[in-house]
Amino acid sequence: MKNEGRIALIKQFGLHWPRNQGNLDELEDLAGHKFGIYVLYHGMPVYIGRGAISARLCSRGQEGSRKEQFWDRFSWLVIGKTASERESESLLLEALPFYIHSLNKPGGKLGKKLHVAAPSRELNDFTLPRPAPVGRKRAR
Repeated sequence: MKNEGRIALIKQFGLHWPRNQGNLDELEDLAGHKFGIYVLYHGMPVYIGRGAISARLCSRGQEGSRKEQFWDRFSWLVIGKTASERESESLLLEALPFYIHSLNKPGGKLGKKLHVAAPSRELNDFTLPRPAPVGRKRAR
């Protein structure tokens, strides 16, 4: 089945690219002056932004930038409709705990008119499964 007539939210993306000049140059060739969303990582997401992807990533990595020392990898997404960028960025920010994206300024709010509150705020106590042992091989 082909995706004819389908409007994709994401037109192009790259995930967890190491921060180095070769990758930034490749991004310039691939995404050029396209707009979208980018995520900066240092083991986990530390910043989520939107704008001209290549230009923003290059400026965030320049010496003296406020965010320069806080990231070593990045992901990028070219969004199909630029009108969806702000909402997509807000969704990503809302999905992460506040301390994970600590370099972001407050903002990125989803529209309150569309928000549906949970009918109950009660949280059931669930027993989580025990994690599997690490480093042990199973006997055959």
